[in-house]
This record gives sequence, C-alpha cells and structure tokens, in this order.
Amino acid sequence: MTIKKRFIALLAALVLMAAVAVVYVATQGGTHTDVMEYIDYSDITEDDLSVTVDNEDVATAERIFLNDNHRICVQYKAVNEGKAVAKVSIHMAGTFEDGESYDYTNSYDTALYVNSFGTVFVVGSLDFNGSLLIQYEILAALTLIVVVMGASFIESFRKAQFSYSMVAAGGVAVFCAFMALYAFVKMQWLNTFHNFLSNLLDSGTKFAVYTFPFVLGLSVIIAFSNIWLIRHEGFRAQNMLGIALAVAWTLGVFGMDLVYSLIIRFSVFDIAWRVTGAVGLVLSFLECMLLSTIVCAFLASKYKPLYNKDYLLILGCCIRGDGTLTPILRGRADAAIQFEKEQFAATGKHAKFVPSGGQGADEVISEAEAIKRYLMEQGYPEEQIVKEDKSVNTFQNIQFSRDRIKEDAGTLENIKAAFATTNYHIFRGYVLSKKHGLDAQGISAKTKWYFFPNAFLREFAGLLAEKKIRIALFVALMLLAYAAGSTMLEIGGVYGL
Repeated sequence: MTIKKRFIALLAALVLMAAVAVVYVATQGGTHTDVMEYIDYSDITEDDLSVTVDNEDVATAERIFLNDNHRICVQYKAVNEGKAVAKVSIHMAGTFEDGESYDYTNSYDTALYVNSFGTVFVVGSLDFNGSLLIQYEILAALTLIVVVMGASFIESFRKAQFSYSMVAAGGVAVFCAFMALYAFVKMQWLNTFHNFLSNLLDSGTKFAVYTFPFVLGLSVIIAFSNIWLIRHEGFRAQNMLGIALAVAWTLGVFGMDLVYSLIIRFSVFDIAWRVTGAVGLVLSFLECMLLSTIVCAFLASKYKPLYNKDYLLILGCCIRGDGTLTPILRGRADAAIQFEKEQFAATGKHAKFVPSGGQGADEVISEAEAIKRYLMEQGYPEEQIVKEDKSVNTFQNIQFSRDRIKEDAGTLENIKAAFATTNYHIFRGYVLSKKHGLDAQGISAKTKWYFFPNAFLREFAGLLAEKKIRIALFVALMLLAYAAGSTMLEIGGVYGL
C-alpha cells in the first residue's frame, strides 16, 4: 500500500503540534495568569486589589494587576500537587465629589488545582498556561485534516478514481469541518478551555440534531423507493435497506434524547452526557460517510470518460425469454455504442466491445451472446467484439472481462477501458475495476429513479465492509479522545465543588 506524501506530511504536522503543546505546557505550565471576567469598576486601581491563597504549599499568587482592558489578572505559581482556593479581594475607600465618603469591599474565590506534572489549573474554566495554544492547535489540526482529505477527494474526482477511499476522505473532511467550525464559533462567546472542550465533544450530537430533518427526509425518500422497488422486483432483503435505514436513523436520534432523559431521571448526569455524546459522535461520523457515499455515487454517474478507450465493457444483467435484451441491458449497450461513436468522431479511434455475462438457468443464451447479437445488428463487425460469457455477477464481469482483454491485447499495460452500466451501478463498477487492477472509467446509462437510493445504501454497506478496520480504528481513536476529554471536564467539575 502506497501512502501519499500529503498524508505523511499531515501525520508529521500533527505529531509536531502535539510535541510543541507538550513541551510548552511542561516548561511553562507551572505558572498561569488568570484573567477574571470583566468587573465594571472604572476607578479601581491595583492598590485596591489583594489576593491570598489558603494553601500555599500547593500554589502561590505571585502578582495581581490590571491589564490593558482594565480586567483583574492574577498570576499563580505551582508548588506541589493538590488543591487550593485563591481569594481575590477588592477594597475601595474614598470620597465622592459631593464630599460623601465611601468604603466598598468585595471578594471572589478561585479554585486552583496543581497536577502531578506541576501544571496549575483554574478549575471551572480549566484554563492553564498553554490552554489557548492547545485550542488553536486543535482547530489547526482539524483544518489540516479537512484540507488534506478534501484535496484527496478532489484529486480522486479529477482522475476519475471513484473508490471507497474517496468516500472515506469526503466523509472525514465533512465531519472534521463541522467540528472545527462549531468549536470556533462557540469560542467567540466564551473563550475558556472548559467551554472549548465541551463544545468540541458536543459537536457530534449537535451535527446529528441539526441535520436530522435532512436525514429524515432522505430516509423517507429511500423508504418509498424501496416500496416501489419491491412492487417492481419483488421482496428481497437488499430491497429493504432503505426502510431499515429510515427506522434505524430515526431511532438513533430520538434514542439519544430518550437515553439522556432516562438517565437524568435517576440523577446520573455524567453518564447521560457521556453516553449521548459518544452515540452522537459515532452517529454523526456514519452520517458523514453516508452523505459522502451519495455524493461520490452521484459524481461517478455524471463523470464523462475521456475519448481514449481501447475496450468498452458492457456489464450484463438478465435478458428476455427469447434471448433479446431487456430495456435496462439495452440501455447499457446503447450507452457504449453512443460513446464509441463519439470517440471515433472526436479522435478517429475505434474501441472494441466486451459484452460480459454468463447464461443463467432460465436464459436461452448467455447475456454476453445476447449483447453481441445486438451489437452486430447495429452494424458492428464480429472482430470488434470480444465476448466474455462465464461471469455470474458484477465482480466476475470485471474480473473475467479483464482477463479477456489481456488475452486479446496481450497485455494490460497502457490499456484504457470503460465499462457501460446503469447509472446507479457506476460506482460499484469503479470499485471493482480498481480491485481487479483494470484502468477503467464508467459510461452511465439512465434507468428508473427508484434504483438509485438503494444503490447508495449498498455502497455505504460496502464502504463499511471494505474499510472496516480503518473505520473501526478511526472510531476507536475518536471515542478514546472523547473519553479523555469528558473525563477532564468531569475532573474539572469535581475539583470545582
């Protein structure tokens, strides 16, 4: 497996950013300047401020001052691991212009925590020296992932390399883009590390909620297409995929709220938050993968192959009882014929046809033979046709056709091919062509609309099966990061009590 340079560069950048964050916090985390929320005392001076720490064996207050925005700032220094409370006091005394005297006193408590690495945290906000750096590094990391995955997606489209890798790249790009955007927007309201981390972990649930109307509408459309499909093709398990998705997706989103409500009722908030957040994260990731599958399948069906083809595969399907082509199969043959005519008109180059498909138990001749006869009826000579009549499914269509092309041409090197099939079937053709090492692009033939939605789900299932290890690894890492982040938030809340 060849790893592209952009992915190596991405990994190196992520490792470098992580190293910078670790080094910075390790060397600078022992001190932290806490900027308190704005307090409207226009006449306050630094002489009116004081700070004490109840346990100076844990942390000390090195300095209290007003910054350029006239906000109270306290610089803390870690001493030993443990908890402490700092009390910031304000004492203002003087005389108003009318001669009346005033004496005002107020105080604010700040919980501090020093961990075993000597990093001092302001509990509640979870801020520490380096927290802002880490926030921007996380946003930068997500942005880099979006750029790299987006570039891979665009490159695959431009080169007509439609594959499950392209789907995965698009899905990850959308998923990370939403996480980064949501966390960044929320930063503008309250810029604390606690708020940033909370919103980042909550982004999966929010994505599922925001896109629920769209997904529900899509699920309903797919379910209706399945009903139409069953009416025309009969009841089969694969014709129920859309109905299953509509039910599963609806239960998934409503299930998050249900689980949350039930656990809250028993006063186990931390479990409720973790469970719903984790489910929302996984659900949103899978939703992004489904959306990317739909986009890739649609783009594949609309892509126009280059006029440089040596062979044109025609993928078979069932034929009529008298050996003639069904409308679907004739549409595939006509699409290949039209492309061959256009290529010859544009370049003067003829392509050979490779009709593919064996003979079923209820068929009088092979599908390949039926397609061959149709091609000859359209005026194409037998020497321009290379028949493949042993295959029984699409996988073998591509595999055996590749072997026939190699037999006819003597090699597969520099051979350019295209496969003609129904539009909903194009993406599958690309996937199998790549699997069998055949450089082929798809020629799309139109068909009834109700075939398309089920094809989306089939390819989505194919993605999960084909990339199961990588997807499982990504989900596992995502959930591990989620668990670490939610634990940090929980610890921050506990120490703040």
